[in-house]
Amino acid sequence: MTQEKMNSDVLVRISHMSLWILLGTILYVGAAVLAMLLGGPKLAGGARWALIMLPIFNAIAFGAVLTRTGKANCASSAQMRALIDDELRQQALSKGYRNGFFSALVTTVAASLAVSVAGVDKAPAVIMVVVVTVGVATMLASVLYHDR
Repeated sequence: MTQEKMNSDVLVRISHMSLWILLGTILYVGAAVLAMLLGGPKLAGGARWALIMLPIFNAIAFGAVLTRTGKANCASSAQMRALIDDELRQQALSKGYRNGFFSALVTTVAASLAVSVAGVDKAPAVIMVVVVTVGVATMLASVLYHDR
């Protein structure tokens, strides 16, 4: 598919596939780091191995996106720039940022209470991983939900 023949629906699908891959990566890394922090030595070793394999999974996923687009440089095209600068996309991004911010605030309080009640070792690291993972995942999921 050439640059001239790409319509906005194809570009939106490409953008959404990239956001889904990013969302999956954030959840994957967050779960692996939590497993390293909270699990035993055997689970932590498995989580380290999962993090070592992450670049390979991402290369395969983004390679699939690039082969589906037909052009590796579609992100720099004028059509994609117009899609990114679209007013509906900007509204979806602002809603996503807002939802991610508020979910991070709520998660901070909830995770702090849960960690203090459970008496978890490495509590600040656990809270940080949970808050960042939930906040970014909520932001990306909200953008995917509100985008056209």
